[in-house]
Amino acid sequence: MYTLRTLFQTHLVKPQGIIYAGAHVGENVGGFLDAGFESVLCIEPNPEDFSQLERHASARVRCVHAAVSDREGTSAYYMVPGVPTLNSLLKPDDEYWVKLVGREMADAHAPVRVEVGTLRLDTVVERHGGGVPYNALYLNIQGGELLALKGAPRTLEQLDTIFTEVNFDRRYEGCALFEEVDAFLRDQGFRLMYLEKFPHSGGQHGEALYRRVSDLPTPGLVPLSDLENR
Repeated sequence: MYTLRTLFQTHLVKPQGIIYAGAHVGENVGGFLDAGFESVLCIEPNPEDFSQLERHASARVRCVHAAVSDREGTSAYYMVPGVPTLNSLLKPDDEYWVKLVGREMADAHAPVRVEVGTLRLDTVVERHGGGVPYNALYLNIQGGELLALKGAPRTLEQLDTIFTEVNFDRRYEGCALFEEVDAFLRDQGFRLMYLEKFPHSGGQHGEALYRRVSDLPTPGLVPLSDLENR
């Protein structure tokens, strides 16, 4: 199992500032600081999680209570009782979850719909970034990754590293699959460097790390990812 420090070092990331979308209660704040990031901009829409996340606030850690999307205003937000890490702007796909955990368990954790405020990543950085040069983005927002990326054209221009959860099955209604996120980031000048499918989900979701091609020391000589070698 990697640490965030070794993962970023392995892929030659030079830590400056990192945007942490889907920060929950701040589980990774310490890991990002340990990896050398000078600033962490945390974003979390769940009010219960945000109250705990705020405990990490400091001169180096900023916390924003919002969901990130491709538009601003309000949106439905689905809270999964007992499993807040599955909360999403997108409704959990009932067929997928019943197949994975069974009808009884799916019903026991049926999502509750509430309304939350949404901001584009560009707006979050402009309003709350404090002028920090953010060069990395971490996305853990349960199927909403492409929405967040589409709401960040200016932010993407300053990023050289994106570390994101990805889906290989539609766990949420309308969620973008890995191929869609991958194609979008390639068009933005990023290259897939690392990909893992999580065994506990049967390989239906995982995580991927991208680097900006122009920022790599020798772009033409960097080994292809495991996925690209298949």
